Amino acid sequence: MKLLFLILSFISTNVYADSSCKLASDKILHIGCSIDCGMLNRMAIKRMAKKLDYNIELHYLSESKKELTDLDGLIIPGGEDLNPKNYKKYLSTDFYPDLMSKKHLAKLTDTGEVRDQLEIPLIDKILNEEELQSFPLLGICRGMQAITVTSGIPLYLDIDTELGIPNRLYTLDKVSTTKKDSQISKMLDNSFYGVELHHQGLRLDYFRHYKNRWPNIEVTASSNKNKIAEVIEFNNRPILGVQFHPEYTFGKVQKSIFEWILTKSCEYKNSKEAL
Repeated sequence: MKLLFLILSFISTNVYADSSCKLASDKILHIGCSIDCGMLNRMAIKRMAKKLDYNIELHYLSESKKELTDLDGLIIPGGEDLNPKNYKKYLSTDFYPDLMSKKHLAKLTDTGEVRDQLEIPLIDKILNEEELQSFPLLGICRGMQAITVTSGIPLYLDIDTELGIPNRLYTLDKVSTTKKDSQISKMLDNSFYGVELHHQGLRLDYFRHYKNRWPNIEVTASSNKNKIAEVIEFNNRPILGVQFHPEYTFGKVQKSIFEWILTKSCEYKNSKEAL
């Protein structure tokens, strides 16, 4: 099954990018990944940069001394579970008992702990520092979950246990957009398929109940009968979180997500240099 999705991810598409943002030939887009982006992400980013006629350099912040202010955009890729103790402080105290009673459902690893210590503070800066209010951020799977909790929204710690939905293991799910004028609906119409590899996700019931706490955040796509959040967008910042894996997903889905982060990074770079 995994091999099938790897093969599908390399299927060619006749859809080519036509970005409205142009980058001077002597300019370089500096794109950060919180860690090594992984082979498929790197290949997808480089393919799209070539189609957009952008020169890019990738920087892995786990190894580099680069600061966010040195970059034009950031990607937080998929990976290990977040440790609830590392994001507890961002959540409302009304959720603490529930979080603590279910914390054993998180699959904790040393790598995940290292990533928590790096990625949560990075997202916190992007969300709260004025000079970064136009900084582009793409979160994939774990990356979306990290954006979610740092924004104060809790997670389902295991969707099988809490929702009765089998954990998504290289599953191809139908994703439906839930907001017509959203970025994702403009990119991918009303529905599309995405490759899933996760057992946690944004706690939709809590988010919907307390939506007034997050006036600038929208869940703009979902799957599994509207029970699993697949995309979050910010209406005041160029931040996009996707629960599915565009690097494993073929065709227009992969193209559109990586075109988005590169185009936003181009716009951000041009705006900085215009000051």
